[in-house]
Amino acid sequence: MSPREKHIADDAKKTTIGLTAEDSGAIRWISESRRLKKDKRTTGNDILVDALWYFLEKTEGKTRDQIQAMIPAIPVDEHPRSKVTEMKPKSKR
Repeated sequence: MSPREKHIADDAKKTTIGLTAEDSGAIRWISESRRLKKDKRTTGNDILVDALWYFLEKTEGKTRDQIQAMIPAIPVDEHPRSKVTEMKPKSKR
């Protein structure tokens, strides 16, 4: 089996949500339905993000472009910060 292609944006912020058994069951049902249709967006994250954008457009009348226009631009750092921390030896007493 080949590895799944990455489909979460690099600037995505992880969050935690609480789901009831019914909520989880609904997401699993949508996931299986999409899988049968050969849709690639079958993860819980994909389903919730799709539902969010659908809700915003249909209920709130906001498009993705309108939402993006409200978010301030983040300057691109030319030298991304390393996630590796250099550990210095402890001094002897």
